[in-house]
Amino acid sequence: MSKNLEAIKNLKPYEVFKYFAEISDIPRGSGNTDKISEYLVNFAIKNNLKYKKDDYNNVIITKESKNKKKSAIALQAHIDMVCVKIEDCNKDMTKEGVDFVIDGEWLKADKTSLGADDGIGMAMILAILSDENDYERDIVGIFTNNEEIGLLGAIKIDLSDIKVDKLINIDNEEFGVIVAGCAGGTQVEYDKNVYKIDLKNVVVFELEILGGFGGHSAKEIVNNRANAIVEISKLLYLLSDTVNFNIVSIDGGKFDNAIPSECIAIIATEVEYKEAAVELLNSFTKDFKNKFSETDNNVCFRYSYRDKDDIEAFSVTDTIYVLNCLAKLPNGLIEMNEEYKDIPKTSLNLGIVKTDEEKISFTYLTRSNVNSEREKLNKVIKGIADENKFIEVRSDSYPAWEYRKTELEKVAVDIFKKKFNDKLIVKLTHGGLECGILLEKLGNIEVISLGPTTKGMHSTSEKLEIDTVGKCYEFLLELLRN
Repeated sequence: MSKNLEAIKNLKPYEVFKYFAEISDIPRGSGNTDKISEYLVNFAIKNNLKYKKDDYNNVIITKESKNKKKSAIALQAHIDMVCVKIEDCNKDMTKEGVDFVIDGEWLKADKTSLGADDGIGMAMILAILSDENDYERDIVGIFTNNEEIGLLGAIKIDLSDIKVDKLINIDNEEFGVIVAGCAGGTQVEYDKNVYKIDLKNVVVFELEILGGFGGHSAKEIVNNRANAIVEISKLLYLLSDTVNFNIVSIDGGKFDNAIPSECIAIIATEVEYKEAAVELLNSFTKDFKNKFSETDNNVCFRYSYRDKDDIEAFSVTDTIYVLNCLAKLPNGLIEMNEEYKDIPKTSLNLGIVKTDEEKISFTYLTRSNVNSEREKLNKVIKGIADENKFIEVRSDSYPAWEYRKTELEKVAVDIFKKKFNDKLIVKLTHGGLECGILLEKLGNIEVISLGPTTKGMHSTSEKLEIDTVGKCYEFLLELLRN
């Protein structure tokens, strides 16, 4: 028995947690999903279920009813997860799964993200597909790949032979709430080729921001979390007023939809500027901790420096272009939703900056529940990028899932009231769910999104509220029966 299976042996519903444990034993970071896709195929074969796997690692598994009286319904979750770990964690998440830790009423992972987003959704679907119940309708499990890096599986999947009139997405993060609409998004990547020069007898400074909470940019964008790339960029721009320097590299962030918690910039300056740089950096160190004391109490700034006889760095011209671009780019919450006061309408997240031998690149994710507002924001970014000689190399968009009242929503509200004697909240989300894309492929069907309570997604503080898993599963089963 694996450590994860041992950890959840007393949790209920066991069948759901058992599948989540098996899923969590498998490395399944975005772009590294061969093994989890293979696991799903083996699951289908073991349970004598019809299945189809495509070249993009999407898997569709169908449980056919022997006593069909109702129309087929699809259950959908994504198979990949955001893999992050704390600084002193030695786990290789490309080869190893996560390790469960039970902390009171919460299930967490040891020093890494948990992957309940969306492993727990997968587990619920597998439990339903493998149980002995006949729901008097076909149940179609749709497992999409690479959701976390642009909903890529949903974009590529072929659903032309899937005939359903309802879809339940199990990728929501709050029990007692169903989502009936979401923001659309655009992932934008820009590159700039840089001319490098050799510098002699310089002082090299390494500047680092680390320890931020980070988190899912759709959810945490309203909380003014520290974006390590943005803060490093601001510091470099401020430093350039006093100190002449050349950029050697800037690297931070891993995913465009996660607020980057760490960023490292390396710069080179002449010896005569050393004292001024140290003075300014010392001042920044003191101020930085206070700036985020309420939102990121663990975030910190640190720096070191050393004399260097020879180093390769960006030219002065390219250093200026990069500083101007990163400093001028907008970031964070742009506008709140007027109708749904607690939901952002438009935002953007500078998620990745990366330096290699020949170029520097940055990647953004813009979101909006209004497609035209998102496009307007993309034009602003393009204008700043063009001005500073960056070239757009990728722009992938997915549509907003616009709200409309459905019979599925009404049934869900009624069932929740009867089962839990409470009001089910129906709302929109600023997150990018795959529902909008799947709606375009499946036709004018009814869709809702639900799930147990998960907090801290896309971060090492991710945790799953154990009690809500059973409640959510019971709710889902009642929906299928009705």
